[in-house]
Amino acid sequence: MALKDIRSLPQWKAACLRYRYDIPRFAIEVLGMDYTMHQEELFNSIAFDGSRTTVSSGHGCFAAGTPIMLADGSVIPVEDVDITHFLMGDDGKSWREVECLARGRENMHRFSYADGTSHTFNESHILCLQHLGTGARRDITVRRWVTQNAVEKARWGIYRLEMHGAKAGEYHAVPIVEAVCIGEGDYYGFLVDGNHKFLCGDGTVFHNTGKTRSAGVVALWHLCFFPNSFTMFTAPQIQQLRKHVWKEIETCVGLMRNGRLSWMAEYITVLSETVYIKGHQKEWQVYAKTAPKGNPQALAGNHADNLLIWADEACAVDNGVFDVLTGALTHANNRMVMTSQPAKPAGFFFDSHHKLSIAAGGVWNSIIMNAEDSEIVAESKILESLIQYGSRDDPQYMIRIRGLFPDLAGEFLVTHGMAEKVYKGAALHKTNHANYGYFILVDVGGGVGRDDSTICVAKVWGNTQWGKTARRAEVVKIPLCKNNDDIHQLTAKIQECLIEYSNATILLDSNGAGAGLAQNLKSLGIFFKPMHWGGQCFSNKNRKEYVNKRAQAYVCLSRAISQGRFKVRTVYLKGKATEQLTRIPYTFDDQARFKILSKKEMSAKGIKSPDIVDTFAFIFLEGTHYTPADVVSTVDPETYDHGEERTENGLMPPPSEPASGAERVKRAARLLQ
Repeated sequence: MALKDIRSLPQWKAACLRYRYDIPRFAIEVLGMDYTMHQEELFNSIAFDGSRTTVSSGHGCFAAGTPIMLADGSVIPVEDVDITHFLMGDDGKSWREVECLARGRENMHRFSYADGTSHTFNESHILCLQHLGTGARRDITVRRWVTQNAVEKARWGIYRLEMHGAKAGEYHAVPIVEAVCIGEGDYYGFLVDGNHKFLCGDGTVFHNTGKTRSAGVVALWHLCFFPNSFTMFTAPQIQQLRKHVWKEIETCVGLMRNGRLSWMAEYITVLSETVYIKGHQKEWQVYAKTAPKGNPQALAGNHADNLLIWADEACAVDNGVFDVLTGALTHANNRMVMTSQPAKPAGFFFDSHHKLSIAAGGVWNSIIMNAEDSEIVAESKILESLIQYGSRDDPQYMIRIRGLFPDLAGEFLVTHGMAEKVYKGAALHKTNHANYGYFILVDVGGGVGRDDSTICVAKVWGNTQWGKTARRAEVVKIPLCKNNDDIHQLTAKIQECLIEYSNATILLDSNGAGAGLAQNLKSLGIFFKPMHWGGQCFSNKNRKEYVNKRAQAYVCLSRAISQGRFKVRTVYLKGKATEQLTRIPYTFDDQARFKILSKKEMSAKGIKSPDIVDTFAFIFLEGTHYTPADVVSTVDPETYDHGEERTENGLMPPPSEPASGAERVKRAARLLQ
């Protein structure tokens, strides 16, 4: 039987009266989901006709031992879950990819159920609940749940999916009989893709949160209650946006089928490219579109009485695109939303929070989503970020946590005051950091009046970027810094350092001018760690924060300086090193990642190549490790990306008699002749 035109239905008109200007009510009553105070502020801003909303955004978990079901049906404890795992989706069929991990400490609550089972969650965890009478579902944080009255709590329970037997594939609700705070404890969590729901080992549906949920809710609300409406999403990475937002819309439609407007869900069709109202495919829909670089007019032609434009990653959207988008907002009911991390202190998105904001007499309602104020972000996560970034005023902390635009007034990573402190005091304590090691840091210049070749020796301790074991270093000697690319002289100087500093590890920029030295060291059986710092970072977390390894190393160096973890214990070339330290220009790319200007860009600004400071930054490059100076060890050549000759059976040849110190000095002297 064909569906009647939705506009002719009295119940649709009644629903419009109830929800057209009340997105929070739509979320609770129709979708059965709770919302945060940040989401409520966003929903209320979008709801009124002609709204202009711009959002800069800075943004739970389980106790150890909680069983989590993997995609193959096996079960492992939550603390063993890592980013290589796929979890079982809440439907018992689909997979959920683990995108990142969350760890910390927070107040924990033990939930006991009517069947005698229990789970323990941190207070920021999002509970998946089902109404014991109507079957409606909702998501609510533990923190908010414990404030509900007893009558409200008694109406809801967790719900589980039967995986086996005659009722396999069916959900059933289990009443919550008690929720008790058991004090502070360790929690383990993660972010998964899809609808952010997955299964516990016993089939209970668990949840984490995703930042695209609000977009899915708003898109469905606008589609349902505004006739002949168009909702357009745009972003530089449109495929990624469509993938996530469309999943959220599908999830919300599924929630709608279980609520009071289940009949309306039958009118909604979700395709890979569009979402539309049946019978009105061409003129009543949600779609995603982007413009090729340099051709913003590709987005022109979007006009309707009821038009909603949502621009994600707005910091990366060209101003010309915004000229086209805002030019389409010609009707009184037209709305526009921009969301982004505040990566760049310039451009239309920046202006919408400043000179174009309502506070400055403009039309844009600027919302700052500060994770410090969020009820679903654990306090331990905020503390962890403070330790990681070192300060609330660190640019990355401002962008990723506080939702604020970074202050780039300084332009350079290291101030003169910070540089002066580098030459005062010590970074390593005699007792606490006794098991230090040595790095020999080598950067080969181009010769013929170009960059200087530099060799530095540093005492190092610690192998993490932040926290109690964050790397500490003291530069103890600068044996060479001159305009010289003679690989034999460089080799000799390196060999002298190897004799003087026990168990030293060589870090060498083996690209470009350093390739010849690298080959020479290999031929002599001298092993080194190559620095390919123009490439991407290894860890996913660092890839999200730094454009490349060079940016990661320099930013970590600057944080070490500000925290007193890096010192220079020789005054040799102090003036030159200080000048270079205070002339490292940085900026952010469109994804809010640190970027250090290339040497070509620095030269255009009149800044000389920072050859000495390059070697300082090597110390803090991810993946660099040292051997304690007082430990007797053998080095595996394969660890350093270049091998050594083997016999036919694959074994290493018998070691030759090691040369004495005197013999090694004689060899070095011969190289200089």
